Amino acid sequence: MIYLKTSVGVELRGEDMLISSLQSNFSGGVFTHFTRIPGYRLRDAQNLRQEINLFFRSHGLTRDNIVLGIPRKDLVLRYLDLPAEVADNLKQVVQYQVQSFEPTEEDRFYHDYTLLQKGAGKRLSVMLAMVRKTMLDETLQFLLALGIRPVIVTVGSIGIANIFLQNRKGLQDKTFILVDLGTSMLEMFALNQGALVYSHAVSTEKDANWKDLILREADDAASQLQLGAEGTIEKIVLSGESSQAVFEEINSVLPDCELIQNSIGLEIPGENKSHIQEAACSLGLAYTGMARRPSIPVNLLPPERRIRQSRWAYVPAAVFGLAILALLCGLGFHGVVQDRMLIRRLDQEIQSHKTPVARVMSYRSQSEELEKKIKAIEELLKYRDMNLEVLRELTAKLPDDTYVTTYRYQDGNIQLSGQSSSASDLIPVLLKSPLLKDVGARGNFYKNQATGKEQFNLEAKLGR
Repeated sequence: MIYLKTSVGVELRGEDMLISSLQSNFSGGVFTHFTRIPGYRLRDAQNLRQEINLFFRSHGLTRDNIVLGIPRKDLVLRYLDLPAEVADNLKQVVQYQVQSFEPTEEDRFYHDYTLLQKGAGKRLSVMLAMVRKTMLDETLQFLLALGIRPVIVTVGSIGIANIFLQNRKGLQDKTFILVDLGTSMLEMFALNQGALVYSHAVSTEKDANWKDLILREADDAASQLQLGAEGTIEKIVLSGESSQAVFEEINSVLPDCELIQNSIGLEIPGENKSHIQEAACSLGLAYTGMARRPSIPVNLLPPERRIRQSRWAYVPAAVFGLAILALLCGLGFHGVVQDRMLIRRLDQEIQSHKTPVARVMSYRSQSEELEKKIKAIEELLKYRDMNLEVLRELTAKLPDDTYVTTYRYQDGNIQLSGQSSSASDLIPVLLKSPLLKDVGARGNFYKNQATGKEQFNLEAKLGR
């Protein structure tokens, strides 16, 4: 399989690290590989680096397009309602808002924002995402030691939202609630008109009642959304490693509930279908790095660490591509002319070789006739009577005190009987004969009291 582009999603999920690769070919995206590394923080750094290197190297994955998903608990989300007049200076206004959330100089944030929609009354709705600098710097330094350098840093729920909304314009005017069910956490977030308008994460106990927790969180989300009398929630979509275990229970109460695997328009090979619920976040992160325009473009990576490629960087590639195209066109025309010249030369060669070819065909016919005669002679010789030669061989090989009283030959099988001073020594003597094989005794040897010699009965096969 030829893949044109590769994107890798790395999600830090509790104590585990989840890695998914999404590769594109001519037919679309393919979910190619997945791995889960438990307890990555407690692992030996060198062994962990070797395991990650082995995953990338064994699957032929590049590290040029890695998207990191940080835990939701480390993300601060704020929704800003701003006047439309600030649109020209929105970046600066958002910067002022971020500074108002920073209590001290040391407690600073990295941030990014996305414009949700223009509200009524010429207002702007903005989603502001923030993460503490100290936390993200420490995480990036830790990952860099493992050979992971992300080009985008966001949160897993945004990855799920992007892959859920991928190229689905029919969902833009509807409201969905997505639930990410981990082993010890639950995150519920809502999508309205293609935007992430609500997000809330709660920790769960080991024996938590998922149904009651999801229903309670869904009620809180619905009240926060303020959908109004005509507003409805289209579906509740479950993802995460615990989603399949509680789907039946939730679906019995909420019929409009489904698993995220039914909403992902990617090619998923058979060996990865069992991981799709578990890998939804990391796969969504990989899709975010693959999509040219993700629905929710949030990148918390510090500006100084982002890899920017100038438009001029594409000029050599474009020139090279045009040169290749010109060469291909020239090669195509050259091939046509060359083919015509070759055909003309081949016609001349054929005419000049007609007489020698006719002579060779005559020799071949004579050769085939001789081969037939040789085969016929070989068949005749194959079935000639070998008895005389066998008797001559027995006369030469058998000791002088040995007498053959009976000789019988049929279909290549020979039977001998007679007397000898040492009948047991006859078998190795006869095995040395090129005319005989599989020489053995028929029954036991016994001594003839009258002659004092051993009576023998032998059998053998014609050796050729």
